[in-house]
Amino acid sequence: MSQRVSVRLRRVVVALLVAALIALLVLARQGGEAGGGGVRIVVWHSQRGAEKELLESLLRRFNEQHRGSIYAEPLAVPESSFKDKVLRTVPRGAGPDVFLRPHNELGEFLRDEVLRPVDSHAFPKTRASYHPGLIDGVSSEGTVYGVPLTFKALVLFYDKELYPSGPPADLDELLRNRERKYPLVYDATSFFFHAPFFLASGGRIFDEQGKLAPFEGAGLASFEEPKAWRAAGILPPDVSYNDAVRLFEDGSAGSLINGPWYSPKAADGRADRFAIAPLPVRNGKPMGSLVTVEAAFISKSTTQPAAAEELVRFLAGEDAALLRASKLGLPPPFAVSDPEVKANVSIAVQTQSLVNGQVTPASTLMAAVWRPADDVLKASMRGEELSESVAVARATLLEVQRPRPSGGKPVFFGVALTALLGLATMMLVRRVRLDVASPDAARSKLLGNYGAGAVPFLLPGLISTALLVLVPALVAAGMSFFEYHEGSFEYVGLANFHDILLPSLDRAFASRSFYFALAVTILWTLVNVFCHLTLGVLVALCLRPAWVKLRGFFRVLLVLPWAIPNYITALMWKGMFHAQVGAINALLAPFGFEGFQWFNTFYTAFLANVLTNTWLGFPFMMIVTLGALTSIPKEVEEAAELDGASKFQRFTLVLFPYLRPALVPSIILGSVWTFNMFNVVYLVSGGEPASETDILISEAYRWAFERGQRFGYAAAYSVLIFAFLLLYGRLTERVSKST
Repeated sequence: MSQRVSVRLRRVVVALLVAALIALLVLARQGGEAGGGGVRIVVWHSQRGAEKELLESLLRRFNEQHRGSIYAEPLAVPESSFKDKVLRTVPRGAGPDVFLRPHNELGEFLRDEVLRPVDSHAFPKTRASYHPGLIDGVSSEGTVYGVPLTFKALVLFYDKELYPSGPPADLDELLRNRERKYPLVYDATSFFFHAPFFLASGGRIFDEQGKLAPFEGAGLASFEEPKAWRAAGILPPDVSYNDAVRLFEDGSAGSLINGPWYSPKAADGRADRFAIAPLPVRNGKPMGSLVTVEAAFISKSTTQPAAAEELVRFLAGEDAALLRASKLGLPPPFAVSDPEVKANVSIAVQTQSLVNGQVTPASTLMAAVWRPADDVLKASMRGEELSESVAVARATLLEVQRPRPSGGKPVFFGVALTALLGLATMMLVRRVRLDVASPDAARSKLLGNYGAGAVPFLLPGLISTALLVLVPALVAAGMSFFEYHEGSFEYVGLANFHDILLPSLDRAFASRSFYFALAVTILWTLVNVFCHLTLGVLVALCLRPAWVKLRGFFRVLLVLPWAIPNYITALMWKGMFHAQVGAINALLAPFGFEGFQWFNTFYTAFLANVLTNTWLGFPFMMIVTLGALTSIPKEVEEAAELDGASKFQRFTLVLFPYLRPALVPSIILGSVWTFNMFNVVYLVSGGEPASETDILISEAYRWAFERGQRFGYAAAYSVLIFAFLLLYGRLTERVSKST
C-alpha cells in the first residue's frame, strides 16, 4: 500500500513540475513579446464580431512588426460602460494607453481632461488628405485629439424587386411610388435619422455664436414633415427603428434609411433582394446625414506616448483602412486609389452622405439636443400642432445653456451646513430625553435589554449604514449647492433651488417643471396605491376560503410579478402596449383598438404606466392581507354570521379592524416605493408624451444625464424629494401609531 502511495505521489510531483515549466515558458514568451526593453500598450475597444476580429488581427500584425520593442494588448470593454470607465480611471492615472471611440464623446473627454493631444507623427497622411470635416470632428479650438479610423453615415436601402435599376434619385418621385404600402420608412421619432431632412432644409444645430439653434430658422419646417407624411399614408402611424426595419424586410416598404451597421434580412430568405443607394436629392440638393467618426485617442494617463502614437499611426494607416473597407465595408477616412474600394457601393454612398451632410458636433451641449428634438418629432407623428412642443424644447435648451450663477464663497455654506447639522443633532438628543423618563430608561430604549454590551454588535451595522446611506445622502445634499461646469463643480448657493421652486410663470406648470412633475407624482402615487390595495385585498379574500383548490399554487403564481425584477416586467409591458404588434391592441382589436397609440396622450400613457405598476405591486398587498387574515379568530366571524351580519358588514366591521394594523404600514411603505418608482415610468412610457408622464425621480435623472448634465440641479431635485417624503413620513407616523 505504501509503495502505491509513493508512486502516486511521484506522479503528482512530476505533473506539478511539468505545469510549472509550461507556465514559465508562457511567461517567458510573453516577456519576450512585451519585454526585452519593450513597452506594453493597452488598447480599449468595444467592438464586436467581425470588427473585433479584424482589430485583433491588426494588433497581432503590429506586434510582429515591433517584436521586442512594443507590445499592444487589446481589452474589450462593454459599450454601455465604456465612457464611464474611461472617465473614472484615466484621471486617476490608470486605464488604457489608447482607446477607440466615436468622436461625439470628445466634449466629455476634454471636459474631464482624459485625452492627450496628438501631433503629426500619429497621422499616416497629411491632414489635407482626409475627407472634409473628419479632422475637425476630433479637434477642439485648433488642437487635434484623435486620429480618424473610419466614419459611418446614413444610406438608403431599397428593394430591388421594386427598383431593379435603382430607386429614383429625387425624393418627391420616391415618395410618389406607392407600389408598396409605404414608399419610404425610417425612425421618424429619432432626430438622428431625421437629420437628412433637417440638413437638406437648411437647418443648423448651432448658430454662429455657438448657441443651440435646431428649432430656429429654416430647419424648423422639417419637423412638420412627419406629420404631413403620416397623414398622406407615406409613413405608418407608429414607426420606431424596429418597426421601420420590420416593414422593410417583410416587403411593406420600398426603401429604408439606415446605417452601415444594418444588414437587411428578407422575410423570404433571399440574400440578394436588397441593395443600397445614396440618399435622394431634395429640391435639387443631394441629401446628407449626421456622420460619426470612429477615431483612436491617446489617454492622458499613458506613460509611453511615443509608442502609443506609433500604434495609432499603424491603426489609422492605409493598409488597415483598406482591410476595413474590404472586409467590413467601412470607408477609409481619406481618398485611396485602390480599385476595389472605389467600386464598393457602400463606401461610395457613405462618402456622399459625408460630403453632403455634417459631422455630428462633438460639443457637450449636443447631448441636450437629442431628447427635445425627439419629442418634437413624436408630437409631429401624433399629428399635433407643434407650437407648444417647440416652445417646451426651446425652454429646455435655454435652461441648459443658461449661464451658471455665482453663489459666493462656499466657506459660508460649509459653516451654515455645520451649524444646521449641529442643531439637528441637539434636537434629536432633546427628543430622546423627552421621550424617556430617566437616563437609564434612555439607555435601555436605545440599546434594548442588553445595555452597553450590545454596542460592539451594533457597530458593523451602524458603520455600514453610515457609509452606504448617510454619507451618500450628505454628499448629494451638498452637491445641490453646486453646479457642474466644464469638468468641475462650482458653488452656486441656493440658485438651483430658486430655479426649481420659482421658475418663470409661463413655464411653472408646464411639462418638465417641478410643479407639473410633483402633481403627476402625487396622482401617480394615489392611483397606484389604491389599485394595489384594492386588488391585493380582493385577491387575498378570494384565496382565503379552505374550499378553494390549489390555493398554494395560485399564491405562488400570483407572487411572481412581485418577485421578478421590475425592469424585466416593465419591458415586457412596454412591448405589450406596442401599437402594431402589441398584445393589448390585439386583444382589444374587436373594440376598435387596432393600431391604437397608447403613448400619444397623457391619459393613455399614464394608464399604461399604472397598469404595469399595478401588476408589479398588488402581490405585496396580497401577501400582507393573507398574513393578517390568518390571525383573525374564526369564532369572531362565526358569531357575526350567526348574528345575521351580511358579507359586507362582516368585512367592514369584523375583518377590516383586524386587517388595518397590518395594512396601514404597508400602505405607507408602498406609497414611498411608488413615489420613487423610476423603472416603470422610464421604461414603459419613457415620459411620453413630451415628458408629461415623468415623475420627480425620472425628471431628476433626465436633468442629470439627458439635459446638459445638470448634476447640481438634479441633486436639488433629490433633496426636495427627500424633504417631501420626510414630511409625508411625519404626517403618517401618527396614523401608524394609532393603528
